[in-house]
Amino acid sequence: MKKDKGLALIVVLWVISLLIIMSSSFSLTIQRESAIISGLKERAEASAIAEAGIYYAIAKLLQNDKEQQWNAFDSLYEINFVGKKVRIKIADESGKIAINFVDKEQLLSLFGSINVEESLAESLSDAILDWRDNDDTQSDHGAEKQQYEEAGLKYEPRNAAFSNIEEMQMVLGMTARIYRQIENLVSVYAQNSKVNSTAASREVLLTLPDTEKEMVDEYIQQRVDNERNSEKVSQPDWYQGSSTKSDTFMIIAEAMIDENSTQQIMAVIRKGSSKVNMPYTILKWSKDYQLPSLFLSENDEWVIN
Repeated sequence: MKKDKGLALIVVLWVISLLIIMSSSFSLTIQRESAIISGLKERAEASAIAEAGIYYAIAKLLQNDKEQQWNAFDSLYEINFVGKKVRIKIADESGKIAINFVDKEQLLSLFGSINVEESLAESLSDAILDWRDNDDTQSDHGAEKQQYEEAGLKYEPRNAAFSNIEEMQMVLGMTARIYRQIENLVSVYAQNSKVNSTAASREVLLTLPDTEKEMVDEYIQQRVDNERNSEKVSQPDWYQGSSTKSDTFMIIAEAMIDENSTQQIMAVIRKGSSKVNMPYTILKWSKDYQLPSLFLSENDEWVIN
């Protein structure tokens, strides 16, 4: 009888232990799922707010009132929307390197600015020129149809202008790492071999001939100060680039739900009547844009408003 009671007690204790383990496991699962759901909710909320930021920026760009109109000198603005902070960067595409017009010297400078090894920079530069020219004559270090075939690729150079930036990934020798570093610096919408420095980012300015970080930072500070004071933004005295603005703009909006939860959306828009009778056309739209956060403390000093 005593043995039976002892066995029963052991069984009861075992069942209780099992129930405790199951309960703890269930509780942990609920916590994990709640965290996932909360994260998805915050992500969706941030995405919706960032999208609203894009359309708000478009409205400010299209303002007829010059005092209310936003600039596009790689300008950084901050607004509050439904109680959340949104930072918005606007840049005229003329401030980027025009990949369909740029010369080899500027391409070499571009690759040099991201520390691409010299021989690879040479071959990439020539391969880009070979891709966009209208003949099959190979440049000194470039690549035409034969070189793509020898590399086992099932395509050949377009022998025409790049239709989009993503197409650059197909250029012989281009790596994913290099492409990620230059995709924000080049444009198929810019139409001048010279960069419009008034709208160029710090990274683009550093690719220009004979530039140093100190002079670039000094110019950016001057440019921001002029914007804040509603004064004319001029080109730096150390670079005479293009003064022609475009009607195409890159807008990046980043919404912050909290310090650990932000979301970026990037759009490229062109001013002018669209097929659907809107005063602009959206040329590109990208969620989860990979630009470093606009909310980094180092960006605080560049906010215009």
